[in-house]
Amino acid sequence: MIRIRLTSTAALIALASALPLPCAAQGKVAIGTAKDPNLAAQIAVAAAKGYFREAGVEAEIKYFPSGGDLMTAVVGRSVALGSSGATPATTLRSRPYPIRIIAQVSDISGAQQIIVKQSLRSLDELYGKKIAIMRGTASEALFNSFVKAYGFDASRVELVNMAPAEMLASFARGTVAAISVWEPNTTRARKISNGKLLVSGTKSNIPGKEGARRIYGDRAVLFATETFLKEQPAAARAVLRALVKAGQFIAANRPEATAILSREFGLEPADMADVMESNAYTLEINDVLLQDLDSVASFLYGLKRIQSQPKAREWIDPAPLREVQPGLVKLSRQ
Repeated sequence: MIRIRLTSTAALIALASALPLPCAAQGKVAIGTAKDPNLAAQIAVAAAKGYFREAGVEAEIKYFPSGGDLMTAVVGRSVALGSSGATPATTLRSRPYPIRIIAQVSDISGAQQIIVKQSLRSLDELYGKKIAIMRGTASEALFNSFVKAYGFDASRVELVNMAPAEMLASFARGTVAAISVWEPNTTRARKISNGKLLVSGTKSNIPGKEGARRIYGDRAVLFATETFLKEQPAAARAVLRALVKAGQFIAANRPEATAILSREFGLEPADMADVMESNAYTLEINDVLLQDLDSVASFLYGLKRIQSQPKAREWIDPAPLREVQPGLVKLSRQ
């Protein structure tokens, strides 16, 4: 009897030693993104609250200065999973490069904004002035959408190509009358340089035309290489579980989430609250997401920034998210 128990115990010990530890079940996964609350809110919260460990994955968060730098790391194979805006992800996919979108991160349409001085009273006051945009990005795409939606005559202004930091400096000096850029740059422009929101992708403050109006769609997306999805499907699901939980935490515990993101991204809590208000944090994959991604591809293709135009339905892979949280996949069948 004793011999049987010893044998059974030895067998159990041998079996246990062969199993991975729960917290290290999927090993280490590098997640690339930018130090940007539009792109990495759930990632930062999941890391701070220990949700990655709970899901069984050791996440190494790698921050990159730009989407282009992140995509270079993906091609160099130092990162296989990341969160970025739709533009750099679409650009990489168009090369073509084998990446797949496995979730949305946030609807950042409201974070794309045109800022003007507080003294502006009508659109006509912009004519004859300089407006700063960043060519080939959401900045230019939003401005184009604004022109179309509100009948603004772009031929009567001078468009100046600037990066965000230069935009803020020029707006503060009064060199440009308006800037088209994204959060948190727009919050800084309002706070430091007496700016105000003229329009965003989802809202208008144009005198006489105030109110909610969606004129432009942009998204932050979670993508992975096809190799990663094939070789580490459990790790992909673990990351998604952690991000789903982080999104739920942001929705239910706004003050604490704001504090976490303020510390992580170096903004005052009140400013971070403004940035968060302009975003809709969700992993949901739906038809509107596909439409917005196709619009981004069409914009880039029209500028000849990409040589092929990837169709969103062909490079979105909803399977991992469907396995983790099926209610977040809301795609019509085609």
